[in-house]
Amino acid sequence: MPLLICFVAIIMIVAPYLFAAQMTNAESVFGGFLINPIDGHSYLAKMQQGQQGEWRFALPYTAEAGDGAYLFIFYILLGHLSRILNLPLILTFHSFRILGALLLLLVLYQFNKSIFKERRHQILGFAISALGSGLGWLAIFAGIFTSDFWVAEAYPLLSMYTNPHFSIGLALMILALLPGRRTSFLTELLLGLGLGIIQPFAVVIVLIVKAGKLVADIFEDNEPFRKILKADDFIPTIIFASGGCLILIYQYWSILSDPVLSLWNTQNITESPGWTDLLISLSPCLILAGLGAIRAWQGEKGKILVIWAAASLVLILIPWNLQRRFLTGIYVPLSGLAVYGLMELEKRDRLSFRFGVILLMVLVIPTNIIVMASGIQAAARHDPKIYLERDIYNGLTWIKDNADPDALVLADEELGLYIPSVTGRRVIYGHPFETVNADLERKFLRDFTKRKQDDLFFEESIAEREIDILFLTGEISGELNNWIDQMGFAPDYENELLKIYLIGQR
Repeated sequence: MPLLICFVAIIMIVAPYLFAAQMTNAESVFGGFLINPIDGHSYLAKMQQGQQGEWRFALPYTAEAGDGAYLFIFYILLGHLSRILNLPLILTFHSFRILGALLLLLVLYQFNKSIFKERRHQILGFAISALGSGLGWLAIFAGIFTSDFWVAEAYPLLSMYTNPHFSIGLALMILALLPGRRTSFLTELLLGLGLGIIQPFAVVIVLIVKAGKLVADIFEDNEPFRKILKADDFIPTIIFASGGCLILIYQYWSILSDPVLSLWNTQNITESPGWTDLLISLSPCLILAGLGAIRAWQGEKGKILVIWAAASLVLILIPWNLQRRFLTGIYVPLSGLAVYGLMELEKRDRLSFRFGVILLMVLVIPTNIIVMASGIQAAARHDPKIYLERDIYNGLTWIKDNADPDALVLADEELGLYIPSVTGRRVIYGHPFETVNADLERKFLRDFTKRKQDDLFFEESIAEREIDILFLTGEISGELNNWIDQMGFAPDYENELLKIYLIGQR
């Protein structure tokens, strides 16, 4: 049964992408992402920097990127691997996405195996956590789009479907909390460092859960608080914290000390969904978790599930820009607590366990099926959000092959997303969060390409912003067109949809 669950999960996260790739034709090219392509292309842009030999991250969607810092090392490392192995970035991305999924499935199985004694409980916990989601599929009938369709980091299958760092980060997170795991100085240090690099917010969750478990054990045994220093998990927790917090402190310092990264951080907002949304998105597991929490707390290993779920739900109340990140992996403890909830209902003779299992699986699987089916439908109709027109793609590859690696590109705001991810060049605007002063940059683009301006405006803008490439598609203002003609600029590359001018190399 565990192998069947793994097989189903892998098919669900791979088949839609294979179908989308096969739908590439003479007119359009699959961009590589079926869910959240905006962030997906930002990951490719980071990989581009690694492919070019860089280790320091600099904002690719910002004209003046600054000195950068050692952030997003995971994706930069994938870029280096792509260069060494001579692989396309998107192939490396999805290869590690699948490898991360296999790792996550293995760790999820071991986690449920360590939590529950009975085989049927182990299998159910694994099946729910690996394949399940919320009740968003019911909410859509009321026209409500809930977070179980898009907050990928909260759900294992959606994490596996979306990107590699969600899967690998969640696997490391679960491994750090795995009951009965053999520990050593090296393993705990590497776990802390790895999780800090790949999924920084998970470090905070893990430390709170570990600390909560230590404190709960002390109080439950009526031991003096100083006994916590002699607990078996105390030293491993300190070692893990040393590795993880070292990364967190560096990241926090590097962002605040860099004026460009600091501005980026202020507009990088990921607020938590509302409580009604969360109730729908996390149920029925959330409801069953409420029934099973007391029973779980009575067991030594079940406490981990209760503390983890409670900690995440409390952390998302913190009023700061990135509160949603604390939902990372929350579906894992809720899945386990849901099993305890079914056990409690069975004990009270309210529900047979077999019927409860069938009903629960019928309720938790449809949302993920809809997500995967939506990806296939989008591919079948060549949705422009996930496909690039062939002429646009050809223009992008021409820039990659012919333009200076440090060139700054002015492109339409709809296409700016692809400049760094496909060409590795910086762009004036391309991402709502990773373009510093995004609203001002969007306004500048519209002023430059769509609105009436005099010749001096174009000349000063190009000189002051140090723009090297004009990537022009669609309709542009007559004034811009006249200025280009007056300057005697001939397109360095053109096709039916676009014209590219290497004005910085003239």
